[in-house]
Amino acid sequence: MIVAFTDLDDTLFQTLRKLPPGMEGLTPATLGRDGQPHSFCTPAQSALLAHFVDSGVTVIPVTGRDPAAMARVTLPFTSWQVLDHGLTILRPDGQVDAEWRGRVLEALSPLQEALEDCTVSISELAEALGCRLTRHTAHDTHFMTVFKHPDANAASLGRVQNALEDRLKSREHADLHVIANANNVSVLPRHLGKAEAVRYLRGQHFPHATLTLALGDSLSDLAFMNACDLAITPPGGQLLRTVSAAKLPQR
Repeated sequence: MIVAFTDLDDTLFQTLRKLPPGMEGLTPATLGRDGQPHSFCTPAQSALLAHFVDSGVTVIPVTGRDPAAMARVTLPFTSWQVLDHGLTILRPDGQVDAEWRGRVLEALSPLQEALEDCTVSISELAEALGCRLTRHTAHDTHFMTVFKHPDANAASLGRVQNALEDRLKSREHADLHVIANANNVSVLPRHLGKAEAVRYLRGQHFPHATLTLALGDSLSDLAFMNACDLAITPPGGQLLRTVSAAKLPQR
């Protein structure tokens, strides 16, 4: 058995804004809240998914999307699903995996005070910089705070990121960490996420898989990609941009 654990946004599909103008052969992959197509697969991405299906590869999405956002994905995923940055696992029948839910709630309980401290302490700065603050929950429990700038202003997001990282260090919130991309900055649990969910599924439900593949585009995907046998990343993503910019000695 081969299992592919894959990030979704900017890995298997993306919005038109992130595609070359006039690209042909696009396949709708998600719907917006208005019910209209919002993200699209390129011909290459569609070919990869078709190859997985034709080859009998089990494809498991590993995404930051919550259940409501995942419901707007129109691609035919039929196996397990990892949502909420790893804090929710859906079984193939669509039900929440109860064992994983119990582990998550046990781990989240001692983090609530630190999460709230970071959220409140940065909220005034974030508002002054034009960022919108959103508390995200899984299983009715706060697990992540996201600061998003409507214009993806890099300077504003950078200041929020620095302030969050300083807060974590000064308060010794070692069990939280900060992740960032072009649109937002988030604070969430360090040792509870996509990687732990993938390891759980590998150990509990796919212990005899002969090959596990990981697909992801961002630095926050690295941990779960390292939990698999081989990794695949798209060109132009945060991962390859970071590696390309690194001045590493050739040995």
